[in-house]
Amino acid sequence: MDESRAEQRRSLTDIRLQELDFDFDGRKYKLRCNMNVLADVQEDFGGRLAPAVNGRASMKSTLSFLAAMLNDYAEDMGWPERYTRRELGKKLGWDGYKQLPVSDIQQLVVSAIFPPEAQNEAEAAAQGDSSKN
Repeated sequence: MDESRAEQRRSLTDIRLQELDFDFDGRKYKLRCNMNVLADVQEDFGGRLAPAVNGRASMKSTLSFLAAMLNDYAEDMGWPERYTRRELGKKLGWDGYKQLPVSDIQQLVVSAIFPPEAQNEAEAAAQGDSSKN
């Protein structure tokens, strides 16, 4: 009986959201992609999430996901700061955008949407599409 419990525990997937430490605007954030973040990004893309995750709008989607993740964590912490993707674009500028951990942000999104066995395939597709931009 104890062996079957151990096997069950080993077979369970860790469902905790991945997190990324991110310093921004004088605060330390923990970025994570949850359902609220996905819903905010979906709204930013006219009610459709697919264009944000298929790699074709990489700069817009990166800023949208980053804004939603920053806002979600700020809300959890009781901080007043809220950002839009457009405000982030102005605040970061091109040099700041180039320094963003874009692949880490994409990994947070992929891990939130796709089951573990499909993540490698989704990551490869996202990397292939974003390299065309």
